[in-house]
Amino acid sequence: MLHIAVFGNSKWSLLMKDILEKEYSDLFVQDGGERISVDALVVLGSPQNEGEISIQEFGQRYISGELVSIVIPKEYYIRHNNVVLALLRSGIDINDIYEGIRLSDQVRTTPELVASLITPTLSDPYLSYLEFHVADHCNLNCKYCTHYSPLVTEPVFTDYERFCADLRQLKKYIPDIGIIRILGGEPLLNPDLGKFIAFTRELYPASIITVVTNGLLIRQMNTDLIELMKEKMAFIHISFYPPLQDKIEEIKRFLYEKKIPYTITEMTTAFSKTQVLTPHTDEDFFYSCFQASCTCLQDGKLAPCYAPFTTKYFNTAFGEALPTNEGIDLYDETLTLERLKTELLLPMQRCLYCVSGTPHAWEVVGKNSVLEDWVI
Repeated sequence: MLHIAVFGNSKWSLLMKDILEKEYSDLFVQDGGERISVDALVVLGSPQNEGEISIQEFGQRYISGELVSIVIPKEYYIRHNNVVLALLRSGIDINDIYEGIRLSDQVRTTPELVASLITPTLSDPYLSYLEFHVADHCNLNCKYCTHYSPLVTEPVFTDYERFCADLRQLKKYIPDIGIIRILGGEPLLNPDLGKFIAFTRELYPASIITVVTNGLLIRQMNTDLIELMKEKMAFIHISFYPPLQDKIEEIKRFLYEKKIPYTITEMTTAFSKTQVLTPHTDEDFFYSCFQASCTCLQDGKLAPCYAPFTTKYFNTAFGEALPTNEGIDLYDETLTLERLKTELLLPMQRCLYCVSGTPHAWEVVGKNSVLEDWVI
């Protein structure tokens, strides 16, 4: 008997457990393997229900040989990378972390899908999450912004043709992505935002596509963009900052009337200053950093977060030389899927200049920003 775990306790986790123990287990035995028993549901944080265990407990039971692997349903999207990094931090071998197919209530009626139910994560041509900028500058300019938008001194828009070429190149390795977030800066500043949405939907028809905005320009969205977002099934995600407080109800009403789906964060009242100028030696920091799960695409490269692509603005503003020439070159002829996915799970040199930091009250940074506004 193979004793394994499944991540989560949603209907998708329970469906995965059911299929693994029944249809998939039958096929595995027919192929000369052992029967499968899903003995635990692994959760981030503290277990709340019977049958749940923490990632730390899973690590202990894995090291003892009691549990031999874990399966992560694709439906966890943005949390998927956090889970993988936490598992690696707990000592789990990457080869014992599996990804499932996209599930549906009808999956059991399709033997071909059941046969390919799980794939080792490094062999699965799938990313749970991708983000990209369409503008580096912003109309809000939060102090401590990790994308350094307040330090962008003039409008900087992503080149559309270059983006299309890069996304096509990525598609050669990764034909399926769970959730794609379009960011900035402020993405609604880009007059060609609709083109980016349309092309992304063309290449990734099954992905969740969302535009992440501070919301200040939502009511200025033109009819063409509104209709395109509805046609391409893209929705709005509002990062709720204090300047939006007296406008949020009007914005929600506008989105409801225009029939654009949306989500809103709780109001952000503090940002953390995370930048240091002297590199630390804690490479394990990467595996607890929330931004290390934010796979980013820019200028033909992928990286675990946006820092390698936006630190140039910090360096220019203050005459520093933090690492910027990092990321996975999608046009490298020697690149393989396994190498791409492996490198996304490894810390960069740029990671050594970030720390957890401490929260500071949210505020807009002035035009005469100084180094002390950014570094600890």
